[in-house]
Order: sequence, then C-alpha cells, then structure tokens
Amino acid sequence: MRTILEYMSAAHRTCDDAFARAEEAVLNNQWNEAGSAFGRFQQAMDKHFGAEEEILFPALKASGGPAGPVQVMLMEHAQMKDLFEQMSASIEAKDAENYAGVSETLLIVMQQHNHKEEQILYPMTDQFLASQRDALLLRIQSL
Repeated sequence: MRTILEYMSAAHRTCDDAFARAEEAVLNNQWNEAGSAFGRFQQAMDKHFGAEEEILFPALKASGGPAGPVQVMLMEHAQMKDLFEQMSASIEAKDAENYAGVSETLLIVMQQHNHKEEQILYPMTDQFLASQRDALLLRIQSL
C-alpha cells in the first residue's frame, strides 16, 4: 500500500482540481455549475479534513508525535472553513468579484498548508505510524 504522504498528497491534487473547476465556473458567470462545482470542492475538502481530524491527527497524537504541527493544521483548517462559507455566500449572491478575492486568499492558504503537510506533517506521520499505516489508510478510504 502507498504511504500516507503519497495518499494524502494525491487527495490534495483532487481538491485542487475541484477548486479550479469551481473558480472557472464562477469567473464565467455559470452560476448553476458554480454551485455544483463548489459543492464538489467542499465535499472533497470535508473528506480530506475528516481523514486528518478524525483519523491521522488522533493517531499521531496517541503515538507520541509532536502536537505542535497538528495544532497549526487544525487552526488552518478552521481558517479555510471560514473562507469556504464566504465563497459559498458569494456564489449565492452571484458575486464573482467577491468570490475571486476570497478564492485568491484561500488559494494562498491552501498552497502553504499543503506544502507544510507534504514536507513536514505527512512524512512525520509515516515515520511515527509506520506500523499502523495500512490500517489507517483503509480507514481513510472508507470515509
């Protein structure tokens, strides 16, 4: 089975693709498609956050892994969830300009967040949870 780094990094790409499709629909004023595409993006992000918050982070803490990086990721998740709400409201209001501004902020936050996860947190998780990796990945896939 793949590593946590490989699996979760692939999930980042899935979320990034969904983000791009939603943004494209908004910028083309295709509001029905924008709503659907944003819903798919938010669903992908919710699944990804769930994998981390419900499975990986608790397992990392229980293994004695450092709590600091997990706390940073949780704070960033909360920040992104707030931005999701703002973007959703922009779609409902058919406000492409506001959506674009919030979307740009989210893009920066996601890029920095993903980089930290892929360069620090996931490799650390693979190291601390090596003996549990296959079972954890199966649990994540079942979400």
